[in-house]
Amino acid sequence: MCLKINKITLFSAVFAVLLPFSSCNRGSNGCNEKSFSFDEIITNYHNAYFPSKKSQEKKFAIYLDYSGSVKVAFRDDNTANFYQLFINSLKISTVDFFQVNNFSVDKIAGLQTSELYKKVKDANKFKGDNAPLNKTVKQIIENNSEAVFITDGELWEKGERDDPWAREEFEKWLKDGNKLEFFVTDHLDGGKQQHLFYICFVPKNSQSTVVNDFKFYLKNSGAAQNMRYSNFSFSNNEIKFSKDEYNVKTGGLNENTFMDESVYKNNENFEYISLFSSWKDLYKYIARAKSQNGAPMKDGAPLLCRLKIDLSGLEFYDVKGLKLKVYNVTEDIFSFKRKAEIKENTPTFYSENGEIVLDENREKILICHGDYEGYNDKGELIADTVFKPKKSLPTLENFFVLDDEKLDLQKSKSGEINIKIRENFSGNMFETENNILRIDVCLDGVTANTQNINIQNFVWQGKQVKENRSMYNSILGALNSANPEGKVVYTFYLNTLPLKN
Repeated sequence: MCLKINKITLFSAVFAVLLPFSSCNRGSNGCNEKSFSFDEIITNYHNAYFPSKKSQEKKFAIYLDYSGSVKVAFRDDNTANFYQLFINSLKISTVDFFQVNNFSVDKIAGLQTSELYKKVKDANKFKGDNAPLNKTVKQIIENNSEAVFITDGELWEKGERDDPWAREEFEKWLKDGNKLEFFVTDHLDGGKQQHLFYICFVPKNSQSTVVNDFKFYLKNSGAAQNMRYSNFSFSNNEIKFSKDEYNVKTGGLNENTFMDESVYKNNENFEYISLFSSWKDLYKYIARAKSQNGAPMKDGAPLLCRLKIDLSGLEFYDVKGLKLKVYNVTEDIFSFKRKAEIKENTPTFYSENGEIVLDENREKILICHGDYEGYNDKGELIADTVFKPKKSLPTLENFFVLDDEKLDLQKSKSGEINIKIRENFSGNMFETENNILRIDVCLDGVTANTQNINIQNFVWQGKQVKENRSMYNSILGALNSANPEGKVVYTFYLNTLPLKN
């Protein structure tokens, strides 16, 4: 949490300085023109750099492997009962059901949830060794909607394949920030230890709760208490934040600073803060803060604090720590703001009965020309209104530092993010101008945890090979390729005053 220090007065007469940052009417032709303040456009600006791919709104889908070896799997009581529990946990009436058999993936339309268990009882459906498992996984990835693929993982193509046939698809799924959740049951086939996998594909923005409902059912159902199964989660994006100790108005900003509470934004993965305190005072009273008894504090007090991070969802990754990347985005966000204003202030034409009126020269009669920098006298767009995020932005070195004592990511995978102003901070570049800084909190020192003993559940005794490691190597390859090293997990935007305000 933020350390308490001697109460100080950092508030300055800053309103005149902030005026250029406020919204106003810019029209000089008698027409009102919309202008945006930065707090109004910051969300769209942030999304331009961190776009969120939405999952397709489709029904939940079940894909069932109908190869002969899966038929053997369902002869095992534990395996069959686990499937029954899964079906019972579904809180939906209909489901998209696909049969994966021989060389095709076939949809059974309009299937009721109550009929799903009968599908594993129809022994005649299970036949042959071939089932296009690779084609099925690819189809699920392309659909980008929540689904579960129930399979033994054995891909046969003129024999048993033990190569990582699902690696590229798993890699793509994880790189996009989605999650793979596995439920695994064991059974014997010809005296050899085998697995049945419930491969759950969970899009990062999915509103469906099928997997969560199943996990809740397993935890609370009496029938599941003696069930034998394993559960593993693979993700490079399962990162949670807690803001329970935030001030409702000022978030995690040090309580001895001042900000414009009316424009403060506290979003899921970023914050926008407009500071009233100058850099001169921030350095003097925060970076060089003293304790309540007047003693100097090591590294001063944090400017930003109370943000708790939990990386326990990254079960198969080890994270050494976090690092900061700081950018001056003033010019960039001004560009975004102007393009947004041009698009907002389109020309308006005189009309009657909903039809645009033309003058004697057959030209449209303009009432308002729109943004005078974006359109010509004919109301035609002449400005470039497409914002393209920059691959590189002006960086700031030696500005902020993380308080590592508040983080314990290697042991508990959790901690508090405290950001301090460096003692050797130099803000001369901000001496006379307002600026907007972007502070990205990034993962640092990330390695795939290949020693996690749970990953051995993805190896089984093969029929033509001693050990089939196809699923094991697919998972390992995907984990390494989707390594979230350097991933931006949280962002602060600081609208700041000049150094010597």
